[in-house]
Amino acid sequence: MRDYDGSAVLEAIRAVQATQAVDETIAVLSGFIESYGFERIFLGQLVNPANVPLREILYVSDWPDELKEHRRSQMAILHDPIAICALRSKRPFSWAEAREYASRVGKMVVDMVHDYGITDGIMFPMHALHSVSGGVSLGGGNKLDLSPTHIKELEIVCQTVYYHLEEMLGPFPYQKVAELTYRETECVQFAAAGKSNWEIAQILGIQEDTVKKTLRRASNKLETVNRTHLVATAIAKSQIFP
Repeated sequence: MRDYDGSAVLEAIRAVQATQAVDETIAVLSGFIESYGFERIFLGQLVNPANVPLREILYVSDWPDELKEHRRSQMAILHDPIAICALRSKRPFSWAEAREYASRVGKMVVDMVHDYGITDGIMFPMHALHSVSGGVSLGGGNKLDLSPTHIKELEIVCQTVYYHLEEMLGPFPYQKVAELTYRETECVQFAAAGKSNWEIAQILGIQEDTVKKTLRRASNKLETVNRTHLVATAIAKSQIFP
């Protein structure tokens, strides 16, 4: 593992920005991460595969085809603690950290890659306005030995790669998030706090029927089927505070 070299990071960033094809971009990242002990890249937006086909999202991986197909057939991402943690976290974390808090099925999903020589890794969550959350996951066959500086170097270059690919390949249709109005946001926020329609009406000084209609409009915008689904979706899409 080499010592910190800021010039190498800047060189990688410039090389990424100069690429015009996915293969070129991934080749730059592959070359950069090699000296850190990583061999594999999984990069993409974190969505429910039952809702969004792979062809409609940012998804790039140099994992073995057999492994990718196995994960896809098992809808592994829905139980993958690494993906789940990436949706919630803004900071990098190791696969081992995510596995520690995983369910039994989640642990099996993490361990699924071991048979392919990928035994350790780190996830860099990606979050941006007007974009579905995603991440860059780097894996290797050796136990990680990274300093905070090494992680920061990797994070900067992974961010550059991810957003460059998103800009190059996007925009993706489902990235457009319906914006709730000020009143809709208020009503959904109070609904999330467990307030009834009557209570929301009293708090906001409006008619109870107005609350019902406002929540219905918000539900239609976010394409939800009931009050619980509306609140969960509004939180997931950062329309309200959790």
